[in-house]
This record gives sequence, structure tokens and C-alpha cells, in this order.
Amino acid sequence: MTYQPTGENMKNSNDKFVTEVVENLSKIVGKERVTSNLIDLHSYVRDASPLEAPLPMAVVKPLTTEEVSKILKLANEMKFRVFVRGGGTSAGGGGLAFMENSILIDMTAMNKILEISEANMSVTVQTGVIWSTLNKELAKHGYRVPFWGPESAYGATVGGSLALASMSSQGVTEAGGTYNQVITLEVVLPTGEVIRTGSDSLPNGGRFARVCNGGDYAGIFLGSMGVFGVITEATLKLECLPTAQKCIGVVFKKWKQGIDFVYKILRSKTIPKSLNINPGMRAVKSSYGVEGECAFRIILEEMNEKIADIKEQLIRSYAKELGGFFPDGIDEKVKEWWDGMFFRLVKGEKKYGFAAHACHRIPLQKLPIAVKEAEHYFLEVHRVEERGMHFSVGCYVSEQRPACGFYPFLYYRDEPETRKIALEIWEGWIAHAIKAYGACPYWMGIVWSRNLLPNLRPEYVGFLKRLKRALDPNNVLNPGMLV
Repeated sequence: MTYQPTGENMKNSNDKFVTEVVENLSKIVGKERVTSNLIDLHSYVRDASPLEAPLPMAVVKPLTTEEVSKILKLANEMKFRVFVRGGGTSAGGGGLAFMENSILIDMTAMNKILEISEANMSVTVQTGVIWSTLNKELAKHGYRVPFWGPESAYGATVGGSLALASMSSQGVTEAGGTYNQVITLEVVLPTGEVIRTGSDSLPNGGRFARVCNGGDYAGIFLGSMGVFGVITEATLKLECLPTAQKCIGVVFKKWKQGIDFVYKILRSKTIPKSLNINPGMRAVKSSYGVEGECAFRIILEEMNEKIADIKEQLIRSYAKELGGFFPDGIDEKVKEWWDGMFFRLVKGEKKYGFAAHACHRIPLQKLPIAVKEAEHYFLEVHRVEERGMHFSVGCYVSEQRPACGFYPFLYYRDEPETRKIALEIWEGWIAHAIKAYGACPYWMGIVWSRNLLPNLRPEYVGFLKRLKRALDPNNVLNPGMLV
């Protein structure tokens, strides 16, 4: 894998080859949707991470699945690499062209909402559609996707979120992340072949079921960073917009009380829409001004006010039974936090600078260890706040299980030297977390991949490589993003 974070153009391609690539791409999509202009290319060397990639040879913006197919067939014929980009909000190097002889496919022109099916309670979209656009349109019909987008929903595409297996607090406790919302996919394989998954693999089957007709092959393409195919259409689940909402905040003095509280909720099936955790005394103090080893933001959203009332009563009784307390004004702070769901990260970045994310999955029981390790690494070993950076941690419970999404954030000013230091600290943390307590990333990217793969079971890595070779014999699509 070739990588350097300087942003220098690593292309060894001669001008003749670049010209031929651009001419052939123009024949597929038209001249107006291909660029090799240096000013244009420079806008594609960054995502939301501290990384900076080389300039691609060209950027192409297809409108249809057929065009994506033709682009990949051309890549195999001419032997250039293809990286795929959604909204550019990836936090780990997704959608950047890290290798020489590469082009970028910008998917944002493939942004149509194709069908809202009342009968199947589903929506089918081209995967370049932005989450906020989809949410606004669905709301007109009284619907939403049960998990309705990552923190960056005003910039992130559906396809990028699926390729990264995005999760955040927006419905994840009850409904899981983006990947749990998938019914069927349309995918262009690295060779240019187009397949449909689930019930849609049968021409007269329709788009209503994920696991059928031989297995769950949509799962291959979810969270695998686009190395096995380009997702061009997705059919997602829908739910009705809620009519009742309750916001609850509670603090626990001890970790054991808080962990027992989560198990009580899960085992009693009193599942909230979102169960978010302020992990550690530092996080609790900064959020609510009180002492406690953990605190919880609980969001209930139901179609019936009576059900919401009953759930609220039960959850409050569980908290009291286990020693939880409710500081003055905490419910209002939780509601404010929930209402600002898609602006939380932006507000933090406006205040502290860019955020380097290190989101990953851990079992609930490991959360106290993870918080201790993160605070020690960032605050004591690297003393980031003495360097003018800012550190925070958060967590949520996912998929109605004691499986957490844990997210340490390192905020830094986006200046070359500071960004270089932040990159070193960020990557060092990723390597440390994997070895210290078994951090399992749900979204990948170039930095997670190069630190994770040496630590995975070799049989599993071998399986991934064999799968990659079978689907992408010329290694043209998103090479190095996973394998």
C-alpha cells in the first residue's frame, strides 16, 4: 500500500495516459462530468480526518448504475485504480485516492429518491442522496428510516454510510446502525458486473426481504469500505414518525450501577430509541456539573403516549432502584442534546477545531476500561489539552444488546504542524486500543486497516484476501481500504 500524508501528487502516470483516461471517461459520462483540473482535484484530497491524500488523475461524477459499470470496466481494461467518494465526511480516509494511477468516482450526482413503498414500508434510493434530503422527503409522507443518519447527516450520503457501516445515537439502540436498515442493494462489482441482493435477485421477487435466495450477500458490502463493490442503489426500512417523546437523564455514582441499569433495560425489553452514555467522571462533570462515574441520556419515541408514559415510569423506577439520581434540569439538557443531533459535532468543531474520530465497538462490560485507557493515553501520556487540543469521549448502546459504540474525539486546529501531531496521536491511539482491550472498528479506512489487519486472526484475513481476489482480480477498486 502506498501512502503519504503530505498531499503531494504521487502519480507516475504520464500526461498521455491521463489524457487517454479522461477522454475515455468523457465518452461514458460526458465532458462536463469529468475533471482533471488541478483546482478541482485539490478539493478531493481531504475528508473529515487528519489525513491528506495525493491528487487523483481525474474525478468523474456518474448519474447512473450503467455509467458506474462502464467506468469500472474501463479501469480493468486500462489498469488504473478507482476510489469511491460520497459526501467526503468519512473520519478515517474513506473516499480518498491513496494510490498512484487513480481516479475518484464522486457519487453525489446519483441522488434520486426512486420509490417510497407504503406496501413494503421501504424507500429505494440512489446512494449519492444526502441523509438530510432523504429525511426531509420521507417526513412529508410521515416516515423515517429507523436509523436516520450519522452525525454528519447534512453532508453524508446514504452510500458512504453503508460502506462505512455508520452508527451514532440517532435510533441505534432500538434499530441498529445503517447496515441494519438495509433490505436489498444494487451493487456494481469491481469487474463492472451489476448484481442485486436479497429478494431483488429474483426478477419478479421485489424489494422486500434481505435474507433469501441463497443467503445474506448484502452484508458483504456493508462496512467493507467499498472494496468488494460500489453500492449504487439501496432499499431501506421505514417506520412511522413518532407522536410521543420522552427525554430522561440520570446519573450514577458508580460504574456498576450504570451497567446494571443498561442490563435491566435490555432484559426487560423496555428498549428506548436511544440509550446514550456519558462515560467517566470527566464526561459527567462537563455535561451536568455533578459527580458520577457515568450518566445516561434516554430517548423514548413512540406512536402512543400511553406506551411512552409506561416506558418512562419503568425506566425511572429502574434507575432509582439502582441508586441513580436526576439532577435539576437534566431532562431539558437531554432534550436539547437530542434536538441538536445533527449539529452536535459541528458545534464542537466550531469551538475546538477539527475532530479526529476513533469510533469503535466494544462490549458494555469493557466500557470502564476503555474510558480509563483513553483518558490516560490522551490526557496523561500525550497531554493533548496542554498542546491546545481538546479531548472528549462518548458512547451509545446499540442493537438492543450490551454492545456499545465508543467514540473518543481529539479536536485540533487545522494547521499543518498541529494536524501532523494530531495524526500521530490519533493513529497511535487506534493501534493502542486494538491491543489494549480489543477495539473493533465498525467503519474502517486506511489507518484502521493498516493497524487492524496484523492483529486479526490470519484465517480471517486470508478469507478477506481470497474474496477480494475473486471479486476484483485486477485490484482496481478501493485498494488498501480494507485489504
